Amino acid sequence: MTSTVRAKMAQQEKEKKVAQRLSENPVEMVRARNKDGHFVKDDPSTPENEAWVEKPKATKKPVAAKRQDPRSSKEFSDFLVFVLVFPVH
Repeated sequence: MTSTVRAKMAQQEKEKKVAQRLSENPVEMVRARNKDGHFVKDDPSTPENEAWVEKPKATKKPVAAKRQDPRSSKEFSDFLVFVLVFPVH
């Protein structure tokens, strides 16, 4: 059996996630770190959770175009034909 407080908290978190998906500036929750890079713990005496912070979501970079293989060029195929026709001994 779930408590009503737990159900309300779950509903609020769900609404936050839906709002983030629909917003223009999406953010994601990441663990907070101190200046040494260690995780920050939550202080239970405060209503805010200090262990997690919002960070703007990284934008995806466009995929780089594939480079053409130098062996597939016209000059290489002409050279290959020349070497096969006139072998060097």
